[in-house]
Amino acid sequence: MNRTVRRTLIPVSAAAVVGGIVTTLIVGNGSGAVVANDGGPATPAADTVSVSGVGLVTGTPDVLRLSMGVQTTGSTVNTALNQANQDITKITEALKKHGVADKDIQTSGLSINPHWDQNSNSHITGYDVSESMTVQLRKLTDAGSAISDAAAAGGNDTRIDGVSFDIEDNTALLNLARDAAFADAKAKAEEYAKLAGRSLGKVSQVSETTDTAPQPVPFAANMAAAPAAKVASPVPVSAGSQQVSVNTSVVWTLN
Repeated sequence: MNRTVRRTLIPVSAAAVVGGIVTTLIVGNGSGAVVANDGGPATPAADTVSVSGVGLVTGTPDVLRLSMGVQTTGSTVNTALNQANQDITKITEALKKHGVADKDIQTSGLSINPHWDQNSNSHITGYDVSESMTVQLRKLTDAGSAISDAAAAGGNDTRIDGVSFDIEDNTALLNLARDAAFADAKAKAEEYAKLAGRSLGKVSQVSETTDTAPQPVPFAANMAAAPAAKVASPVPVSAGSQQVSVNTSVVWTLN
């Protein structure tokens, strides 16, 4: 008679590895037929154990991504657009003085919107132009000064939307997280096989998901709030740490 055992564990954590596991243990009589608890067919194959383990490691970001731009107002589109173009050019020049390469400066947005007379929606009194850019700052020790100088170059038209940190080359960290996730899954699978009076056989299936998304840091500045200082102080920049995680799902046959 076929026998099916299903167990689900809640996520657990450890210092180096956090394992959130969902385990399915299917034990058959060798005929290949498997019956689920509800009487219907079970998805996993007979005589297998499927475990999901998570490996989590921490690294230090080496890239700061800056989202900034300018906003101008003029009586005509050309007036507002020309001023915005001049501001962006000055900001770009300031960034290049800090060694920022052309490939690390990318235009990310452009908008032109009319100003309507508050007393009459049919009369345009002027135009707003917004231009935005995304900048990658690779020298974190100089990032604060680069941000301040860029903001000063744009003057009171400057707008800064935020910054985020990332690890550009996370290959080594991913490998460590992958090793930890597989070890976590294997330890759980061995425990379930032992409980079932069996032992682990060969791996029949492996899949993974990774999470290395940049971590945003709240930061907003509106340089129009006050006159631009002649010499802006460097913006304090703290990279902190960033986590890299791998979730590995592994299916073993049971001996």
